[in-house]
Amino acid sequence: MFIGMLLAYSAIFALISAVVCHAEWKKYYIWVKTVSSLAFLAVFFVSTYISREIIQFWLMLPAFFCCFVGDIFMAAYNRYRKRIQFLMGLGIFFAGHLCFVRWLATMQAISVIDLLIPVLAVLLTWYLVSRKDVHTGKLKPFILIYALFVAMFFVKGQHLAISSPSLSNIMIAVGSMLFLISDISILFLYFRKRKGPFIHLFNLATYYYAMFLLATQLLFL
Repeated sequence: MFIGMLLAYSAIFALISAVVCHAEWKKYYIWVKTVSSLAFLAVFFVSTYISREIIQFWLMLPAFFCCFVGDIFMAAYNRYRKRIQFLMGLGIFFAGHLCFVRWLATMQAISVIDLLIPVLAVLLTWYLVSRKDVHTGKLKPFILIYALFVAMFFVKGQHLAISSPSLSNIMIAVGSMLFLISDISILFLYFRKRKGPFIHLFNLATYYYAMFLLATQLLFL
């Protein structure tokens, strides 16, 4: 079942990849991205149905819903470039990361290391947004706050897999790592002047397969 869902999911990802690579198809971007995000929701619901992990479903649902809604705003920003769309997307994804951290905290309590390492991530983000070829303007404080909780999700995922190794937890760890990589690439996708379709594809691939792994880990509990 996992392989079948992966193949179907990859077929949908191929569709959004084609839209990104063809400038004349850009007008379809919002609709195709919505379908792509509905795909990870579908995978999440199917994984829940097969695994019967109802408690995990309700713990994870707020994060998945926030990511879906955040995708819509970020797709609109990608198409129309209105700052309010980016801020709404950033804020909703911020809420999604909080929900992901809350979910992981139900499996393992938040520790000091889960708080200290994200602070270092904020310093790294501050360095990246201070580069001359990266222009964040007044958004820098929001990006730094966002980075703290993205890193917390990543660290908590790794901590869980190291302390309680299992296939499910390893999938969570890899998913949270891909999520972090995807969010780092946003800096170069939206705030760097010179960029090509590759960085956009990289951002989408790391994000969508992160969501796939986080959803399907339910199958291996």
